Amino acid sequence: MVTLPQVLAKLPLACCWLCAEPLLAHERLGFCRTCYSDLPRLPPSCVHWRAPAQAQALGRHWFAALAWQADSRQLVQDFKFRRRPDLVHWLAPILAAQLQACYRQQGAAWPDLVVAMPMSRARWRQRGYNQAALLAQEVAELLQLPFAAGMLRRLHDEAKQHQLGRQARWQNMVESLHCTRSVEGLTVAVVDDVISTGASMTAATAALLRRGATVVDAWALCFNEPHAPGQVE
Repeated sequence: MVTLPQVLAKLPLACCWLCAEPLLAHERLGFCRTCYSDLPRLPPSCVHWRAPAQAQALGRHWFAALAWQADSRQLVQDFKFRRRPDLVHWLAPILAAQLQACYRQQGAAWPDLVVAMPMSRARWRQRGYNQAALLAQEVAELLQLPFAAGMLRRLHDEAKQHQLGRQARWQNMVESLHCTRSVEGLTVAVVDDVISTGASMTAATAALLRRGATVVDAWALCFNEPHAPGQVE
C-alpha cells in the first residue's frame, strides 16, 4: 500500500490551498502547518444522517473525512466549481488516511471494488471532469484497490442536487442511477465529494444492490450533517 509520505514527496511545493501563504520546505501537505492542523476532521466512525420517513436507508458503512465547515467548503468548491482538479492530489490522501482509520476501528474487510458517483452529461460538458471520479481513482490507487470507471450512470439529467431541499433531493434521486455491469457477490465502495442528505449515495447503493452487490459502503471527503427538525435548511 502506498504511504502518505511517498505520495507527498512527489508533489511540488507551492502555496497553501486555504490561506495562500507560501509553503515552507518541510510543509509538503498542500497546506501550511496551521491550516492543515485546523482542518475539521471527523472521528474514525460512521457518519449519522436521517433519511425521510418514507425512504429506506441503504448501505453498510458511511465514512467521511471532514465536517462541512468553512475550510472544507472552500476546498470542495475550488475542486468542483473553480476548475481545480489538481486539488485531488492533496484531498485524496486525507480521505485515504481517514478510511484506513475507519476500517481499522470497525474491524471490517476492505471493499472488492471502488466506484465513483456519476455526473450528468450536461454537467460533464460544462465542467470537463467528474470530481468524484478523480477522487475515487486517486483514493483507490492509494489504498491499492481496484477502481471501475463508468460503473454507475445517471438515467437522466436531473436538477442540480446542491440547489434542492432535502425532500426534493430524495424524490429527484429515486431510481435515477444505473449500474452498467454485474457486481454479483462483491463488496463495493461508492465515492463522492460530499454526503449531505444521503439521497445520491442511497440511489447509488440501490443501483449496485440491484446488480448483485453484497455490501455497499459510502465514502466521501466531507459530511454535511442534515439539520435537525425545526432548523432552517
